[in-house]
Amino acid sequence: MLSELQKDLLVEILNTNLGVAASLLSEMVNQKVILSLPNIELQKGNEIDLRLLEKEDTGFHTSVLSSMRFGNNFSGNAYIVFPAEKAKYLVDACLGEEEIDEDKDEQNALFTKLSAQDLDVIKEISNIIFNAVIGGFGNLLEVKLEYSLPQIEMTVVDSMESSLLPENMHFLSMFNSFYLSKSQVRGMIFIALSVSSENMLLDKMNEMLVDIND
Repeated sequence: MLSELQKDLLVEILNTNLGVAASLLSEMVNQKVILSLPNIELQKGNEIDLRLLEKEDTGFHTSVLSSMRFGNNFSGNAYIVFPAEKAKYLVDACLGEEEIDEDKDEQNALFTKLSAQDLDVIKEISNIIFNAVIGGFGNLLEVKLEYSLPQIEMTVVDSMESSLLPENMHFLSMFNSFYLSKSQVRGMIFIALSVSSENMLLDKMNEMLVDIND
């Protein structure tokens, strides 16, 4: 649903915003963090197959889901999905703890190791990313946004589809990677947009593309 020119422009905008988030995360984990966003899609909920995440990274089957609502003139819901195992790596890096041994612990055991403190750290990480991405859209569109506090839950990919991706909504879906000096953490960002908000964003991008091409 996005043209190649629209995709390129949106990736450029989001990479700039994620660069701000990466700088803040670098301070949290005391090591360099690079956030990459190689591609983006605008799709209906029924066009997205979350099971593809498992093919990219088997840890996605058991995941940590962060969600946040944003509103006013530009409104919708934002979601970040981390494999539970990789989320633990991020938490340990933030807390300055040693990384867990992938070969020693089974995935389900890792899942139970996410304590209340761990979830608070993931909430803070998510908040930084949400503010960078959604706040970036607000700045681009010159609108003031209101945010809910991030909500965290642990889930499995199969149970996420019906509740997370209603077929009548459109989603910006972004598969992104967090490169740390000691590990790589992959995640998925979904942004569900109201029809008016989707049109507002597309109109703004088309306006920018006209200016670029003039």
